[in-house]
Amino acid sequence: MRKENLPREYTDRMKKALGEEFDAFFAEYDKPAVKALRFNTRKVRSETIAKLTNEWSLTPVPWCKDAYYYEESETLRPGLSPYHDAGVFYIQEPSAMITAEKAEIEPDDIVLDLCAAPGGKSTQAAAKAKILVSNEPIAKRARILSSNIERMGFDNCIVCSAYPDELAAAFTGFFDKIIVDAPCSGEGMMRKDETAVSEWSEANVEACIERQREVLEGAQHMLKPGGRLIYSTCTFEKGENEDQIAEFLKEYPEFRLTEEETLYPHKIKGEGHFCAVLEKADDADSRIKSKREKCVDLSAVSSYMKKQKLHVLRTGVEPGESVTDKKGKTRYEPSHAEALAGVFGSIDENCLKLKNEDTAFSYLKGNVIELDRLDEAEYELCSDGGWLTVMYDGYPLGLGKLTGRTVKNHYPKGLRHL
Repeated sequence: MRKENLPREYTDRMKKALGEEFDAFFAEYDKPAVKALRFNTRKVRSETIAKLTNEWSLTPVPWCKDAYYYEESETLRPGLSPYHDAGVFYIQEPSAMITAEKAEIEPDDIVLDLCAAPGGKSTQAAAKAKILVSNEPIAKRARILSSNIERMGFDNCIVCSAYPDELAAAFTGFFDKIIVDAPCSGEGMMRKDETAVSEWSEANVEACIERQREVLEGAQHMLKPGGRLIYSTCTFEKGENEDQIAEFLKEYPEFRLTEEETLYPHKIKGEGHFCAVLEKADDADSRIKSKREKCVDLSAVSSYMKKQKLHVLRTGVEPGESVTDKKGKTRYEPSHAEALAGVFGSIDENCLKLKNEDTAFSYLKGNVIELDRLDEAEYELCSDGGWLTVMYDGYPLGLGKLTGRTVKNHYPKGLRHL
C-alpha cells in the first residue's frame, strides 16, 4: 500500500508520538513488507538449514537465532516448498518473533499461549516447552491454529478454543509462562494488509484497550507465582502498549516490569511490534507447588480441561483409527498427524523416500505415484505394501498406500497444492 492511503487520524497520532522520527517512519509504508521464516528446531537438520540458507540467500533475524529473512520472487516462494508442508519451517513476520523469545521458555515449562491463532508464537513456544496450551477463542481461527500445530509435528500441544475468563475459571496459578499476543488495532499490519487500514479507527483503538484489560486480567490469574507473562501487540498505540502495562501494574502490584520495547519499522527490519515482560512475585509455597506440577503430563491437563467443559480441539498427535470390515477383520488406518510427527513410518520403515522435488510436488497436488515411471535414483522404497509415510529429503509429508508398484495418495484434500 502507499502511505497516502493511511487514515489521517492515525498519521496525526503517529506524528505527535514520534516527532522528528515521523518522516522516516512514514516513508516505510512505500516499501514492500519484510518476509522471514523460522526453522522448526524439533524437526530440522543442520544440513537443511545450511542448504536453504545458501540456496535461498537467507540472512539472520537478529532477535531470533532460528529465524531468517528471505526475498520472495517468482523463483523463490518458500510457502510452496515441500519443506514447508513437512513442517521444517514456519513463515512468520520477523518482529513478531520477539514475543516467544522473551518468554525464555525452559524444557520443564508448562506454557499458555492465550490468543494463539494462526500459530506463529505457539509453534515457536512449542519447540521449547514441556507442555503448551495453545488457545484461540474464535472457532474458525482455532481450526487454522490446530492445522499449523499438526503440520509442524508437535506432540506436546493442547489446542483449545475458549475465552480468557473461561480458562481463568479452570486454572489458578498454574502456568510457568503465559504469552498474551493481545487483540489490537493492528497498525503494524498496515503495510501488508489493507484490511488493517480499513478497520482502523480511534473508536477501535479504545475498544481494543478494553479487550486487552480483560485478557490481562485472566492471564494474571492463571500465572503461577514466580512465573513470566509476555504481553505483546502489533500496534504502536501508547494506550494499548505502555499505558496498558502501567495500568496493569497499578492493579496488580505483585507484578514487576522487567523489560519493555517497541520495534518500529524505520529502526528494524520488520513490520513493528510491542513487547513487555512481566514477572509475578514468588514465595516458598509456590516453589513447592511448582515441583509438584512438573509431574503433570499432557493427557492429564487435557482430561482436566475437558472435565471443565473447555473445548479441546487437539491433544498431542491425533491418532488414526481401527476399522473393522464386513468380514470382521480389523485394520489400523493411520492419521496425517501421525505421519507428520513421525509416529507412523520412519526413516527406515514403512516409508517412500522421494529425492526429487518435482515428484514431491506431484504428491502434494494429490497425484498417484507410479513407481515404475520414476528413475530408480529418484526414490527409495522401504515397504512391502500397505500404509506408508511419503517423505521428501528425510522429512515426512503425509501418507500413501502401496499396492503393487503404485502408491495411492492420501494427502488431505484440503491441503493439496493447486
